[in-house]
Amino acid sequence: MNQYIQSTLKKYLHTNEGQLRRVPNHVLALAFFLSINVLLQGIADIALKLISYSSILPPLPWRTDFLFLTAVSVLMGYRSFTGMLHQKFDVTRNSIELGILVEIGLVVGDILFIHNHIVEMPHVLPMRLPFIVLTNLNILILLYNYQTLNLRKWW
Repeated sequence: MNQYIQSTLKKYLHTNEGQLRRVPNHVLALAFFLSINVLLQGIADIALKLISYSSILPPLPWRTDFLFLTAVSVLMGYRSFTGMLHQKFDVTRNSIELGILVEIGLVVGDILFIHNHIVEMPHVLPMRLPFIVLTNLNILILLYNYQTLNLRKWW
């Protein structure tokens, strides 16, 4: 499995060039997965909202705060993804800490949304649960990369 990850990273991200050659492959693989995961969740969130305007799903309440957190998360994932494609990997303490904060906000927002609407809309639990699980996975990846890259230093 490790060889597959290394060869895939080398083939698509050219990890032997630029800043990427200094970053451990497992950190790059997790950051790449996180970027794709965030982008796909953003697309899925938009699709669910659009489908809720049709007769396929019941209408869902508008969540402005959640929309902005999702937009920040998707932007960070997109920037990380395009940066890796250009052999640049900028992992600063601030960006990982902001990512953790945004992802926690998304999980809390989903939990509160489910709590507030589960009685009148029981379909929100199975609809939002995959997002909660995947976003918690993003938090774990960010925490792991934070620890692995030794970004916890204060000075």
